[in-house]
Amino acid sequence: MKQFFKIIIIITLISGAISLTEFFFFQKKNSQSKPSTQTNISQAQKENSPVIATDAAATKNSSQTITDPTPTPDPNPINPLPAKFLLRVPFYSQAPLGKWDAIHEEMCEEASLLNAGLYLQNKKLSAEEYDRELFKLRDLGEKTVGTWVSTTVADTKKLSDTYFRESIKSKIIDNPTIEDIETEIAAGNPVIVPLAGREIGNPNFTPPGPIYHMLVVKGYDAQNFITNDVGTRKGDSYAYSKNVIMKNMHDWNAQDIHYGAKKMLVLSK
Repeated sequence: MKQFFKIIIIITLISGAISLTEFFFFQKKNSQSKPSTQTNISQAQKENSPVIATDAAATKNSSQTITDPTPTPDPNPINPLPAKFLLRVPFYSQAPLGKWDAIHEEMCEEASLLNAGLYLQNKKLSAEEYDRELFKLRDLGEKTVGTWVSTTVADTKKLSDTYFRESIKSKIIDNPTIEDIETEIAAGNPVIVPLAGREIGNPNFTPPGPIYHMLVVKGYDAQNFITNDVGTRKGDSYAYSKNVIMKNMHDWNAQDIHYGAKKMLVLSK
């Protein structure tokens, strides 16, 4: 009987030892698995953190672009015109030899073309040479436009294009402003304007003055246009107020010069 109880006690001790062994085994296993989970979570946070930093940097850069923009330069800056300007256009009257006969009294168009054209060609002529060129222009006018007396701005342009050919260009500007005239002069281009001659008030004209007249505008200042007024031997750099020129600018009109359109002829290289 005692032997039986000994066996029971031994079995009980062995079972208890086994249970304790299993308990400590599972405890150790659980304690090893927990750090692994924490490591994975920390790694995930570490991997995600650069994304958050990048987004913050992008937001900062975007904010900087809005609050502190780089100024864009103006591709077309406005260059103001000079306060005054003068082209050195050589002066010849429409009667260069002093003979104010019926022919020369009608040559203001031809004389204006020659004044402006010689400047652009950088040429100078003697009075005799200039007079011969006037007659060449008169003959050419009869052939090209059918007349040489009181030619319109369009006819004068045609005469210029034929006489100077491709060495000098020409253009007509309708309803020009003071600024249009000044812009062309500042660009180096003499301007020819048609006028109601008796209204411009030049005291050097033989009274009552020409009904229709042309002259060259070669400069300007604050108040005046500086001209080569070919209708008088005293016309070199003759100053007219801008208002007088603009008010009395009229193309040829056979019925009434005051109904003539406002136009100007520009010569250029």
